[in-house]
Amino acid sequence: MSLRLASRAQNCNLLLSAGPTSISFRQASATTTKPSHAPPILSYHWDTQPPTSSNLSFAERFFRPPAQLLYSSPTFRSVRPSDVPEVAFLGRSNVGKSSLLNALTEQKICHTSKHPGRTRSMNFFAVGGPDGRGSEGKLAILDCPGYGKGSREEWGGEIVKYLVQRKQLRRAFLLVDALHGFKPQDEEILSLFRRYSVPHQVILSKIDRVLFPKKIKPSVSALEHSDPHFRSFCESLKSKVQPGKVDGPEALGELVACSAEVRLANGKQLGMNNVRWAVLAATGLGAQKRRASPSATVDCSLTNTTDNNLEQSTP
Repeated sequence: MSLRLASRAQNCNLLLSAGPTSISFRQASATTTKPSHAPPILSYHWDTQPPTSSNLSFAERFFRPPAQLLYSSPTFRSVRPSDVPEVAFLGRSNVGKSSLLNALTEQKICHTSKHPGRTRSMNFFAVGGPDGRGSEGKLAILDCPGYGKGSREEWGGEIVKYLVQRKQLRRAFLLVDALHGFKPQDEEILSLFRRYSVPHQVILSKIDRVLFPKKIKPSVSALEHSDPHFRSFCESLKSKVQPGKVDGPEALGELVACSAEVRLANGKQLGMNNVRWAVLAATGLGAQKRRASPSATVDCSLTNTTDNNLEQSTP
């Protein structure tokens, strides 16, 4: 099936059609040059710096307050004014978007279904707890209806209006199924982002299906063992994320991978804190400030100055 994202505003016309394109994890080249700074497991960076352990811990704490549904909007015209930054999550039907948002907030804020097209409006959620200025959250996350099978043309038109015209939007996150790779629909969305200068980033969902074949039990050691393959896999996708075309600003030069379905023995879900940090970095809520040191000198043999002398702050 196909979806025409036809927006009468801004002359935004986009035809998305399904295709047979897929990218195999096992086919990825192994001749990858490692970045100068080894990225955390399940994130790959070539234009950005990977988050530190303190960044990831801060992101996990930020998302602990219960998320709240602010409202649902079938049209861009009915989207409410807001003073907090927003991020939008998009993807093909059944890419795992609703499951990811439930895992991100650690609560069931989105309905999940095996049948495509369950999300039928733009749903806004308040995240991070009250901002102290009257808003229910420090940021808002938008769950967009999926495109492709089970979708409707009018949904696409309203989403395009939001992406192009919404001033509060800080970044659009495009979910791509790690097992099946970029479909023509996904590449059309990336082209739309570039054409209208929409800040965007790619997230690889369902990474467990790539990293852990049926006979391999998910574990930290298994993740560490698969790290070289994960790097080469991400390297093979760079030309899709940043195709080098001159039609507009490209996606952020990093890939974050995650799974909403698999937990390790420590209870952590794969890559979820990396996704949380990406959201905070996009909105400026992960900004760091240097804490005043009680002494003019620091014993670096006892103190990690990178992590221990920095604290996270939110505006």
